[in-house]
Amino acid sequence: MKIVEEYVSNEEYETYYARLNGLRSRIVTDLPLQPGMDVLDVGTGEAFFAIEVARSTPDVTVRGIDISKRAIRDAKKNVKREGLQDRVQILHMDATRMTFPADEFDAAVNFTGMEDIHMTRGKAGVEQTFQEVRRVLRPGSSFCIVVMPPEEMETEAQRIEVVLFSYICNATWLPLKEYERMLDVAGFRIIGRSRYHTGKKLTSEQALAEIKFACKYDPIIYGIETPSVENVWKRFGHDIERHGLGHYSKVVLIAVRKPESAI
Repeated sequence: MKIVEEYVSNEEYETYYARLNGLRSRIVTDLPLQPGMDVLDVGTGEAFFAIEVARSTPDVTVRGIDISKRAIRDAKKNVKREGLQDRVQILHMDATRMTFPADEFDAAVNFTGMEDIHMTRGKAGVEQTFQEVRRVLRPGSSFCIVVMPPEEMETEAQRIEVVLFSYICNATWLPLKEYERMLDVAGFRIIGRSRYHTGKKLTSEQALAEIKFACKYDPIIYGIETPSVENVWKRFGHDIERHGLGHYSKVVLIAVRKPESAI
C-alpha cells in the first residue's frame, strides 16, 4: 500500500513537534501501563512523552531523565504548564550511568531518544543505556522504546530524515535487528513490535529551519561539531525540495520485558 504524506502547514509547524499529529498519544495507548506504576522516561527531552504517559493512566508517576540542561529546563516548564508537577519529575542524569538503585521502576519508556544517546555516547552508549535500564527495572517489568530504523523507512522523505541527521550530528538510527540484538544481550525478551505513521512531512522551508536549529544549537547543547548549513543544504537540499523531509513520520515501537527471575 502506498504511503501518502501531506505537508505540515505553516500554521501547524510552529507547534507541530509538541503534537506530531497525535503520534505520542496513540503510542501511549498501546503501552502496558497500569494505575499506580512508577515509570522511567529515558532521554525525556522536553517531556512531551512523559506528559502523555502521566495523562494516560490514573496515579502513574513518571521520572524523566536527560543529559541536556536545556532540555531539562524546557521539560520542567512543560510539566508545570500541564499542572503535572506532582506526578512528573524531571532529573538531570546520564542514561548510561543512572544513580537510581536497582529494581526501582515498574516500567521504562523512551520516545526517539536513542539517536541522541548515540550522538553523545555512540553505539556503546546505547548498549550501556539498555544495561542500565534493565538494572533499575523490577523483575517482570517492561521497557518500550520508539525508534526509526533506516530499513523501516517507506518514503523518500522518511529516508532523507534518518540520513540527514546522522550526517549533521551523528544522531544515528540503528537497524531494528541491531536494537533487538542489544536488548537481548542486556537481558530483555522481545514481547512485541508496532508501527505508526503521522501522515505528515515538512516542506523545504520548514526543513531548512530544522537544519539551521540543529547546526546552531547542537554544538551548544551537546558539545559536538556540526557541518555548516550551506554544506548540509548542498548535499540534501535538492532531494528535500523534491520529496520533503520526514519529521518522525514513521516510527517503530519495540516492547521488551525483564525476566521475572535472574538470568
